[in-house]
Amino acid sequence: MLIYRFLLLLKFSGVVLYGGGLIGALVATSPVDRKRAVHAIASPGLMVTWTAGYFLTLQLNLALTEPWILGGLSLSLVSQLALVAMATRERRTVAGALLAVVPFFFVLVLMIFRPRWPGVDT
Repeated sequence: MLIYRFLLLLKFSGVVLYGGGLIGALVATSPVDRKRAVHAIASPGLMVTWTAGYFLTLQLNLALTEPWILGGLSLSLVSQLALVAMATRERRTVAGALLAVVPFFFVLVLMIFRPRWPGVDT
């Protein structure tokens, strides 16, 4: 049980890091600060989140093919790619910001509610 709680704390910390990097990239005024927020904060946060999530699936004996897990992985990748694309450009766009924020929000929804779809076997 202690390992499970530690992994949850680690995953939560990764999500906080990622969210902080995302917000930092959105509010940064210079391209250098935006790149720093994405590459030094958000990206390591996503790696921590994915790693802790993987070990949590092992702890809970969950398949990585659960739809909510696949959805979370896919949406977090979309959010990360949008952040990286935003960091490479001189200016931010509303579309770029939405492409980073909206998938991240739905990742949080999937992580918290863990929806199960009837008829989908894993």
